[in-house]
Amino acid sequence: MKKGQRVLITGAGRGIGLALANKFAQEGYDLILNYRSEQGKSRANLQRFINSGLADNVSVTLAKADMAEPREISEMVNTLKDQGIGRIDHLILNAASAPFKHFSEMTRNDWKLLLNVNLIGNVACVNQVVPLMSAGGTLCAISSLGSRRVLPKYPLGVMKSALESLVSYLEVELYDKRIRVNGICAGIVNTDMVPFLKDLWPEMFQRYESSPRRWLVEPEEVADIALFLASERSSAIRGTTLTADLGITLQP
Repeated sequence: MKKGQRVLITGAGRGIGLALANKFAQEGYDLILNYRSEQGKSRANLQRFINSGLADNVSVTLAKADMAEPREISEMVNTLKDQGIGRIDHLILNAASAPFKHFSEMTRNDWKLLLNVNLIGNVACVNQVVPLMSAGGTLCAISSLGSRRVLPKYPLGVMKSALESLVSYLEVELYDKRIRVNGICAGIVNTDMVPFLKDLWPEMFQRYESSPRRWLVEPEEVADIALFLASERSSAIRGTTLTADLGITLQP
C-alpha cells in the first residue's frame, strides 16, 4: 500500500481515467482527479466513483481544469496549494481531445483544439506540477496506436506521436530532479468510444473481430501498467513508451 503518496490523473472522469483512479485507490494512493467541466458525464462519473466507496480509504480531491487552457491548469494547481496539497508524487497525463476528420478537412479551430489539449496543455501541466514533485516521483503519458499506424480521420495520432517524443525529452530534462518519465501506448481500449470507432474504422474492426486473438484492451489492464510504472519495481524503465495492444500490431 502506498499510503501518503499522491497521484494526479488528468481526464479522470471516463474510460482509462476512471480505471486509473480505481486501481490507484485500491493500492492506497491519495487521488487528485482532474475533470474539464461541471456539466457532462465526467464530473458525474467522478461523483459516482466517490459515492461508490471504492476510494473510502484514501483522500480524493477533485480538480477542475480544461487541459486546453494553461491558465486554468495554473489556477487548478494554485487551488490545490490553497487546499493544503503541497506535494504530488505521480502525474498521469491521460486527458485527450480531437476532431475525427481527415487533415484536409481540419479548420483553424480544429488545429487549436488538437494542439492545445494534447501538447500545449500537457506541457503546461508538467511545468505546473513538477515543482511540487520530489525525488522518486514519476510521470506517465497515455498514448494510443495512432502514434504507430495511420488510422483514417484520426489526427490525434500525430499528437500522440509528439507525446511519445515528449516522454523521451522530459526523461532527460527531469533526470536531475530524479523524476522518472514513461508512457503507455494503448491499443483499442474497451471504453464507451468503441461503438463510435467501429463506425469510423469498420474494416479494421471486422478484421480484428474475425481474428482468434483477443484484441480489446480493458481499461484496467492499462491502469495496471501505469501502477507498475509508478512503482519502484519499474525503476530501470526510463524514457520509454510501453505498447499495450495485445499484440494486434504483430498481425498484417
